Amino acid sequence: MSTDSKERGILIVGTSTLARWTAQLLEEAGELVYGFAPTRAYSISEQDNFSIFPPITEGRIWKLIRSQQVDYVVALTEPTARERMALALFEKTKRIGRSFLHRSVILPPTAQVGGGSILFPYVVVGISARVGGYVVIESHTYVGAGTEIEDFVNIGSGCQIGENCRIGSYTWIGRGAVLVEGIQVGRGAHIQPGAVVREHVRAGETYE
Repeated sequence: MSTDSKERGILIVGTSTLARWTAQLLEEAGELVYGFAPTRAYSISEQDNFSIFPPITEGRIWKLIRSQQVDYVVALTEPTARERMALALFEKTKRIGRSFLHRSVILPPTAQVGGGSILFPYVVVGISARVGGYVVIESHTYVGAGTEIEDFVNIGSGCQIGENCRIGSYTWIGRGAVLVEGIQVGRGAHIQPGAVVREHVRAGETYE
């Protein structure tokens, strides 16, 4: 990461728990975090609780990012909302959101992580695995070698994803879930926390 990018600072798009966790980890990494850019209207008193300095209008967000005065991280919990915001920001600014990988993340040279993704502490990504764009992987999760995770996926903490799995876009995988080797999960599926997945999961299906 260049010194210039640190001097520019970072704007967190979103105000959820995910946004606050991301801001905390960025600050711990020595990044300059300007604050949170809300994605809906809030009163001035509510905005104060989000540590926005000063309250930022949508137009001001576009201007700051387009002029490269700030980088941005899209920290919206809902995958489809994250996609809409990522596309809107790129259309207006021609810039992809910053990825953030905690310093404790293990990422071999043959693995890939797409733009805008957030990997929390102690995530391990296996050899030749591919993590798509704007993916969120919470702490202490293992992604097996050769596994492919498509864009806009949420994976909770403490998950074990086996080798050579394929996880479709917009999928939610709950905390502590286990996917055995070679499992395929369709787009938009929901894997419940603690589930042990031993068979393929269809698109949009909820697996308990």
